Amino acid sequence: MNQTTTIARNLTISLLLIAVMVLPCTRAFAQKGLGYSKERPLIVGLDTDFAPLQYVDDEGIPRGYDVDFTKMLMKRMGIVFTYAPNTWEKISGDVLHGRVDLGMMIYSDYRKDITNYSRPVFRMYYQIVYRKDDESTFNQRNLRGKHIAYMSSRPVGEMLDREGAVRTVANNLGEALSDLSARRYDAVICFRYQARYFIDHYHLDDLMAEDFSLQPREYCYVSHSKELIAAINAELKKMEDEGIIDDLYDIKSDFGAIRIPNWVWYLLASLVFIFLSASAIIFYMSEKRLKAEHEKLLKAYDLLAEKNDALVVANERAEESLRMKTNFIRQISHEIRTPLNILSGFTQIIVSEGHELDQDALRDIGERISANTERITGLVSKMLELSEASSMTVIERTDRVSLQELACSAIAESGAQEAAHVRFRLQLKTDDERLALQTNGRMVSRALSLLLDNALKFTKEGTVTLIVEPDGSGSAAFIVEDTGIGIPEQDAEHVFDEFVQLDDYYEGTGIGLTVARSIARRLGGDIVLDTSYTAGARFIFTLPLADLAYSNYENI
Repeated sequence: MNQTTTIARNLTISLLLIAVMVLPCTRAFAQKGLGYSKERPLIVGLDTDFAPLQYVDDEGIPRGYDVDFTKMLMKRMGIVFTYAPNTWEKISGDVLHGRVDLGMMIYSDYRKDITNYSRPVFRMYYQIVYRKDDESTFNQRNLRGKHIAYMSSRPVGEMLDREGAVRTVANNLGEALSDLSARRYDAVICFRYQARYFIDHYHLDDLMAEDFSLQPREYCYVSHSKELIAAINAELKKMEDEGIIDDLYDIKSDFGAIRIPNWVWYLLASLVFIFLSASAIIFYMSEKRLKAEHEKLLKAYDLLAEKNDALVVANERAEESLRMKTNFIRQISHEIRTPLNILSGFTQIIVSEGHELDQDALRDIGERISANTERITGLVSKMLELSEASSMTVIERTDRVSLQELACSAIAESGAQEAAHVRFRLQLKTDDERLALQTNGRMVSRALSLLLDNALKFTKEGTVTLIVEPDGSGSAAFIVEDTGIGIPEQDAEHVFDEFVQLDDYYEGTGIGLTVARSIARRLGGDIVLDTSYTAGARFIFTLPLADLAYSNYENI
């Protein structure tokens, strides 16, 4: 019996020892993959249009430095992962709200409390790009009056305002650099890797770039999981010590045309460190504590200033968003309620007993009911058009239509000739019927009628003119100018944003110009405000002529 008890006790002890030995191994194995597997892979948010760091090519395959680096990082960490490509607006929201597990973005102080940032993968330095033929006269320390384009960035925007520059937020950096080459801007501010990539990609050999004196930004991994970020930080430290990050992202410095190898920088850094250490021991022992305290005070001051700036900007954005939302709801309510009240009133008159109406009165009521019904229908259609405008899908161009036909169709749709409060003029600066557009006639007419509607609404009295002419460069121009209240030059681009109304005393929803420009661009053209015109407002709507029509026009 005692022997049996001894055997049982020894067996129990052996099992406990095995459990103690196996459990840490199991935990280490689980830690290696952080719980992700083929059945539940880690989901990485991927921006489809952020070349050269991350993008999706024409075959739908993720590409870029970030893709290669993340693949190496996940392999080293033993994590199974997959990509979730999407637009930046959706990816940023998915990352911040935890709908995807991991993403990469620029560090932002006002986001640090709602998500988790890793240590910087690398730092992104600003450059200013300008034309080579302006090299002798361009001075980045004096930007007053210069027209500068840049991707949306609070530090860049504030700096340009302080310098007195005319700034434009670019939605597409490639287009902005092409416009710079075409002399629409004086310069473009972007990150160093972007300047190098897009100049090479679009063969913009007439442009040059130089470093710009703005504080660099930190590019990090971001996730809602603190455990994941902690593991990534540990692995990034190892990769940084091994020099892998610099080699993969090709982050090296240039002196002229000579590229400095990494080992030279390591050697120089070691020599500088030895020199500084010796100097510190000999000369600065007594000042070390004072210097450290001074640096702490400076960092605390900078941090306080950044937080204050972030709070001011956030408050301004919130107030502007609330104002635009309130104004839009008020305008929509008014735009719908007014015709509904009219329809309700006339309907009550018609169905009320004891009211006898003659034919003229019935005809007038019918016309008013029809007009207000069309007004409500037009508002709903415009909201649907706004939804389509946001998609930026290309519009099919299967119609061949003359310039005169398009102008007449838009005039009829807008009712410009019947407007009693203005004089309307149509100027056809060509009588060649061979000039035609290969386009979508209905959509062109719609965009042009929206421009005419805008001119009629903001011109209480005076003249509205539609000018139709070829511009001599293979395009047709529809110019709508008026003698109304005009648009300030600084709002030349802002006026095309959704729900923007520069004057709250005028009715409208603030979406007409947004829809018109979207249609123009999806048809291969554009709509811009001519800021040189000061008698009111002048919008220029350009579309490419059909190839045969332009060829015939050149031979006249």
